Amino acid sequence: MIERTEGFLSVADGEQIWCESAGTGPDLILSHGLGGNAAVWYQQLPFFAQNYRVITWDHRGFGRSTNTTGTHGPESSVSDLLAILDHFEVENAHLVGQSMGGWATLGTALAAPDRVASIVLACTTGGIPAGFGAQAGAPAASDPPTSRPRATPGPTAGSGPHAARPLGEHPALGERLPSLDPARAYLYQALGSFGARPDDSEFFRILTNHSFDPDDLRTLDIPTLLIAGELDTLMTPKLIRRAAEYLPNAAVIELAGRGHSPYFEDPDAWNTVVATFLTHATAQAAA
Repeated sequence: MIERTEGFLSVADGEQIWCESAGTGPDLILSHGLGGNAAVWYQQLPFFAQNYRVITWDHRGFGRSTNTTGTHGPESSVSDLLAILDHFEVENAHLVGQSMGGWATLGTALAAPDRVASIVLACTTGGIPAGFGAQAGAPAASDPPTSRPRATPGPTAGSGPHAARPLGEHPALGERLPSLDPARAYLYQALGSFGARPDDSEFFRILTNHSFDPDDLRTLDIPTLLIAGELDTLMTPKLIRRAAEYLPNAAVIELAGRGHSPYFEDPDAWNTVVATFLTHATAQAAA
């Protein structure tokens, strides 16, 4: 049996951040993207918990975490992740950030580099000023790739049923999985609806406008892997490779035929890539 804990962590401004841990060993912290919450890592946590203590958490307003102060975004995500490090008494962790989670991951590495063993930026520039958003040809912040259709806004209490995306359709998932495994595609779609977070368009604007200082990034000599999906139209492989140039110890792997969420779409390949990188990063640190 794999040991596990779960519960809420009260952070400095009173928000309640839900987090869990599973397994024993070196610490591995997974930070989810805009399309999910901690549960979206269900294909990673059991795999990595065989060799690591895996920690997952819900960002403010996502899943089970609160957002009563409305102070969501990269800055609060970094402070929350640092609080999680303290709570679990983490001395040195491998940090993984998917899409939006890349901002928390990279920001935490910049704030506490001595507590970070390695970084994985999965389909994300993570705040690297490489042209994310409109500069990279993405839609304007008022209509981000992950937003709901304008004519079908999200439900509100008492509003009754409303039109929604077709079953399993999600722009962060691509077209391959809904045709191969509609049940799992629907699960991804459903997970993204949990919580009381602001609209995707607001988060897209916040992320587009939040970038880290290039000079600070160039001093971050921590083993870093950037994962790109060949078919990702939001964080294109070209953009990911451009972002990698800001980091002195970075490598890029492109997963062929995959979109913005290969960790969900093709977990076996993604898990293997990350596990191999973690082994190499650990060996590099010990050398």
